[in-house]
Amino acid sequence: MKTRALTKLLSTTATPALLLTDNSIQWHNSAFDTLAKPERQQIEHWGQHGHDELLVCHGMLFERLTADDHTLVIASGHRAPAQQRQLMQALLPQLQHGTDPFFALPQILAELLQWQSAAACKHLHDGQLSLVGHWSDGQQQPPRTLKMKHSLAAPLYDDAQTGTRVQEWEAEDTHDPLLPEQGIWLGQRIDNANGQPIGHLAVWGPGPQTSMADSIHLLQLCADLVSAWSPSAESKEPPAASFIQDRLTGLPLRDALDHALTTSEQHYRNGKDYLLALIDIDALSEINTRLGQQEGDRVLCAFADKLRHVCRPNDQLFRFGGDEFVLLLPAGSHPPPIMDRLQQINRSMSEQLGHPFNASVGLAKLDEVNGSGDELLLLADSRLQQDKRTG
Repeated sequence: MKTRALTKLLSTTATPALLLTDNSIQWHNSAFDTLAKPERQQIEHWGQHGHDELLVCHGMLFERLTADDHTLVIASGHRAPAQQRQLMQALLPQLQHGTDPFFALPQILAELLQWQSAAACKHLHDGQLSLVGHWSDGQQQPPRTLKMKHSLAAPLYDDAQTGTRVQEWEAEDTHDPLLPEQGIWLGQRIDNANGQPIGHLAVWGPGPQTSMADSIHLLQLCADLVSAWSPSAESKEPPAASFIQDRLTGLPLRDALDHALTTSEQHYRNGKDYLLALIDIDALSEINTRLGQQEGDRVLCAFADKLRHVCRPNDQLFRFGGDEFVLLLPAGSHPPPIMDRLQQINRSMSEQLGHPFNASVGLAKLDEVNGSGDELLLLADSRLQQDKRTG
C-alpha cells in the first residue's frame, strides 16, 4: 500500500484517521488532532493492541482497515449504511436475473462511489486475468483477457495476507493497459469459501469524490458478497448463472430464456399474460466489417446496457443470438411502451456511436398463441422480419 496516497487523500477529511505501520504510529490527520488527548490515546491503544473489531469513542464508531503492514484506524463514514442499501438495491435484481456479479459490480461501484473507472476480473490460474466487467467514463467496455504481470492487481494474488491494496501511479510506474497517465488505484481480492483467490475488484481515477474509507469498506463488502455467491471448489455443480451468462454482455442466454418461457406458460394457465419482444440490431455485420470486431463488441455491450436500464424489476432480458435480444415482460392491462423505449435507445445509440444505429423489433403476446412459449417466439420472429422489411 502506498501510504503517500492514503495520507494525501485523508489529510483534509473531517473524519478522524490514524495510520499505523508495523504497529507504530506513522501519521494522523488534523481531524484526529482535534480530539481530546484521552480520546486520542484510547484510539491509539485500541489500534495497536485492541482485540475488539470496532471501537466507540467520542460518539463515533471506529474501524480498522489492514493491508500489508499498514493499519488505517478511521471513523466509519455516516454514508456507509445508505451506500450499502443502494448497493443491494442495484445488485440483487441483476443477480436474480442471472447476471454475473463480476459483470454487474463495476458500473454499480463506479456510479455509487463516483470513481472514473471500475473493473472486475476473474483469476484464470495461468498468469492471466479475465476482465469480465469494465465500466469507464460512463460506458460498459468489452471483456478481454489480461496478463497478470502487467496488472496493478498482481500483488493481491502474490501475498495471501494482502487483500486490499491502494496505489498511486504514474505512466512510467506500470504497464497496466487499463490505466491512464496517473491516478489512484484501489483493489480488493475476492476469495472463495476455501480461501482461494477467484478474482478481484478495482476502482481507479484521479481520486474518489467520496470518502476513501467508504470505497474500501464497500469493496470489501462486495468481495464478501461475491464470495458467498460463487460456488466453492468442492461444489459438484456450478450455479445456474454459470450456464446462462453471456461472456460479452453479461446477460442470460437461450437456456435461461427457455426456462423463463416454461415458467410463463405455467403462469399463463393461472391467468397471467406476457409480452415478448424479439430485438435485432440492424447491420451489425457491416459494423464489424467496416469498423472492426472490437467496435462491434462495443456496440453490443452498449446496446445491452441501455436495454437493461429500461427494464422494470420484473422484466427479463436475454441475449438470444449474435445480434438478437429478447425482452420478456409481464403484460397487464397497460402494456409497457416497448416501441417508444426502443426508439429512444436507437436515438441514444446513434448519438453515442457517432453513426446511424437502428434495432428492429417483433412483438407478440402469449395469449395470441394460446400460451405456447415456442409459438410465441415464432410469432415474434415473424413480426421482426416484417419490421425489417418495412424499415
